[in-house]
Amino acid sequence: MNICMICPEIGDSCGNAFIGGHVNNVIQLSKSLFDSGHAITIVTTPHRYPGDRKEEISDNIEYAQIVTLPVSGSFSSISYGSAYSIKTIKKIYELNKLNKFDIIHGHSGYSVLAMITGTSSKISNVPSIHSLYCPINPSRDYIVSLFSNGSLSRVHFSNIDKIVTVTDNIRRSLLSTGINGGDIVDIPIGINLEKYNTNISGKNIREIYNIDQKQPVLIYVGSLTTRKGLSVLVKSFKDILETMPNTVLFMLLNMPTDKYYYPSKLDADMKHVFEIKKLITHFSLEHCIIPVGIVDNLSDYMAASDVYVAPFLDTVGIADHPTSMLEAMAVGVPVVATDVGGISEIVKSGKTGILVEPGNVGELREGIIKLISDMKFCESLGANCSAMIRERFDINVVATKYESLYKEVVRNHRGN
Repeated sequence: MNICMICPEIGDSCGNAFIGGHVNNVIQLSKSLFDSGHAITIVTTPHRYPGDRKEEISDNIEYAQIVTLPVSGSFSSISYGSAYSIKTIKKIYELNKLNKFDIIHGHSGYSVLAMITGTSSKISNVPSIHSLYCPINPSRDYIVSLFSNGSLSRVHFSNIDKIVTVTDNIRRSLLSTGINGGDIVDIPIGINLEKYNTNISGKNIREIYNIDQKQPVLIYVGSLTTRKGLSVLVKSFKDILETMPNTVLFMLLNMPTDKYYYPSKLDADMKHVFEIKKLITHFSLEHCIIPVGIVDNLSDYMAASDVYVAPFLDTVGIADHPTSMLEAMAVGVPVVATDVGGISEIVKSGKTGILVEPGNVGELREGIIKLISDMKFCESLGANCSAMIRERFDINVVATKYESLYKEVVRNHRGN
């Protein structure tokens, strides 16, 4: 099949690793589909931290043709959304005239972006599906959230043949808006088990940072935005050190390290950088919290860690099953996470990790201490994690499910 993928922020990154759960899922899915003989075109926007090139870029790489459209501004702004929508729809129409697509597959955290998939499908008369990674649960934090409410979501999905939900929680949120359950298909996020598995060793990472092999190490992966709950983790970490004074926290960020140390007033996350750094300084935690920028060896950092911590306040705009959490579990790292969104579908207290109340500093502290103070228990939970990921989230199995769905949608598409 000739497949067109739609997903922002996959474009030219000047060597940086890809950022974001659904972004990485698109990359891994595209690679697996390519290996099965399909042709992949990804229509996207520049990486969050791109190089100097501002013109439209079309790169033919091993597994896909990546067409990067020049769109500037904040991802959550109206100007960005408008430019992204118009340019993407126009480009897909042009590409389809040159080389007919069999199916269009959109990906997003917010439902409003499904409008791009549906409109592209309609004007090009190509079947389409759209994968949704977050529940319909509008927040006032971003304009994009306001346009993703229940009634508008029904409109956004109206021209799409099938909607893919990556969690049961997202399915329920769609059903609550009145969307027909027959239009929804459940397919999970896929994890590359060749890259993330229990054979990965983090010994070299510990050596680089001069961390003893017996020291407890925590890992946080994500942005500095308020809803990620990093401030809650920092506050609890202060108390953790009173019980386990040698504990270290890797803070894997979605920005280059120099943006963390020397933020500019033009940087989107500048305010959050200052807030977190101020909190770390206030509690004198600089010696045991290690900020790390965008890396292409994330699996090594995960293997060097004992516990993955997800202190999220919600999963709106993040991912209902955070990809980095699934990757850590594949490596054999248990999770301490807040019970929000669809996280409880994969994190089972006492089996694959520990669930805590969102925003509760004390519960988060106790959950972490419970694991790092009993490494045998911690390791047993990690083994359960890796087994669960192998069983449910193998990217090759996920790609096969998408292949079947593509064939069904193409077969039943009546056109417009």
